[in-house]
Amino acid sequence: MRLEKKKKEQLSKRKGLSVRTLIFVVWLAISFAVAYFLVEYLFDTGYLSEKFYYTDLALPRNWSITLLKGATMFVIVILMQIILTLGFMIGSPEGRRRTGDPSLYSRNKDPFDDGRF
Repeated sequence: MRLEKKKKEQLSKRKGLSVRTLIFVVWLAISFAVAYFLVEYLFDTGYLSEKFYYTDLALPRNWSITLLKGATMFVIVILMQIILTLGFMIGSPEGRRRTGDPSLYSRNKDPFDDGRF
């Protein structure tokens, strides 16, 4: 009986994970697309150039510019994710909720509670 309750509780916690995973993958794809166009724009306008990578950052010349553009895209995507996380923490009630505040009510149901008390 208790094991069945625990299993049902775990299943209810996992409900919707596939949708969240799909949304996360789509968001990462959009982030990489934005980063790609941003890096290409920066190269086309001259804000970034091969000189920046090879001379200013002193990276080896045998690294291709495609690899360096990919690394720049990766850094931009990481920064976008950090900004998104900070925005969630500031703007969302879930993000602003302090953890560890004492309360009579728990957000997570006890799987072993049989409801007799």
